[in-house]
Formats: sequence, C-alpha cells, structure tokens
Amino acid sequence: MLRAVTKRRRVYLARHGDVSYFDSSEEHGDDDPPLNPTGRAQAEALGQLLADAPIDLAACTGLQRTRQTAELAIGPRPLEIAVFEGLREAQTGTFEEVDSAEEMEAMFVGAFDNADVPGANFLTGESYSDLWARVATAWQALLARNDWSQALVAAHGVVNRTILAQALGAGPKIYRRLEQDMGCLNVLDIDGQGPDARVAYVRLVNFTPYNATKAGMHETTLEMLWRQFVD
Repeated sequence: MLRAVTKRRRVYLARHGDVSYFDSSEEHGDDDPPLNPTGRAQAEALGQLLADAPIDLAACTGLQRTRQTAELAIGPRPLEIAVFEGLREAQTGTFEEVDSAEEMEAMFVGAFDNADVPGANFLTGESYSDLWARVATAWQALLARNDWSQALVAAHGVVNRTILAQALGAGPKIYRRLEQDMGCLNVLDIDGQGPDARVAYVRLVNFTPYNATKAGMHETTLEMLWRQFVD
C-alpha cells in the first residue's frame, strides 16, 4: 500500500539575481550590492515561473540581493520575508599575501578545488568547515518550522552548493560540480517535521527560467566574476 505523502513539503531554493560587484559607481568590494537590471529581470522570471506555486513562506539572508530576489519571486503574495542570517554568503578574506595576478586568478577560479581539504578556506576567508556547520544549523532551523508547506528561499551560490551537498549526502568535494547560476532555481522536497525534517528528494538543480537551455552560458560563476574584476 502506498504511504501517504500529503504532508511532504517543498522548498524552492533560489540563487539571487545578478549584481554589479565591481561597478565603478559603487564602493569597490561592496558586500551588499542591490540587484542590477539584469538581476531584476532574472528574479522576475523566477516570479513568473512560480506564479501558481502555493508558496506560504518567503525567506532571504538579509542582504539586499536576496531580499530583492525574494520580493520579485513571490510577486503579489502578502508574505513577510523571514531572514535567516545563517544562510549568508561565504565570507572572503584579504589577498595581501597573493604575489601575482596569475596566482590570484588560479586561487579565484579554482576556489572549490580543495574545499574538502581540512583547514581550507573560501578565498582566504571563512573556512569550509565553519561554512558547512553554520549553513546546516540555519537550514535545519528553517526546516523545523511548522508554519509552512511550500517555501521560497533566496540565498547565495556557495550556500546553495552547501545545502545541495548536504542533501545529496556528499561533502564539500562536490562543490565544484554543483554550479549555481545567477537567478537559478533548485527544488527540494522535505519529509518529516520539527528536528526530524530533512531533504527527501532533490527534484531540480540550477534551472534558469530566463535561459532554460543555458545558451551561451559556459563560464562558471567564479570565472565570470574574475573576468569582470580584471575588466
């Protein structure tokens, strides 16, 4: 006899839309930039895709780019946007000890290559082990809430990789294989309630509604950001 699945919940896990990290009109290195026009269009595409989804919880990480993405993705739904600061993006460090442009490029575009090595850090900043732990805690806090059945969560690239890696029973070594394009959507189904809640099924990964076939999208996020930085 097929067991009932009526209590299964769903998370629409999005990455925020595009931002201009290196816009000359902004403070260089601003860690809280808003969506640019492309990013707004990407978030609006998410909203069109999810127009009929019965979303009853919206969440972001508190940064402008995730809040704006969540607002555009939920459209006219009268939902307050919850903030889960534990899902904020991985923190980068300083690059004062990097000796050359070649070394900087290799470190930047290969940031995930050694993510599973004990003591490894994301771009000289937060350790992958600390990132793994804080995302797990924040994600479980969201799943443990009993006030939603379908949630829209707007977060960040490295954080989404962490959530997906944990859902798939993998470690940080898989980060480099889990691309998260700007404005993408992942769909995760949740079984259990309270502290027993967990991702039961990963149904969709890195879908970009504004470019479903990913035509012309050949760079990774870090390759694209490196190119923007040097330009």
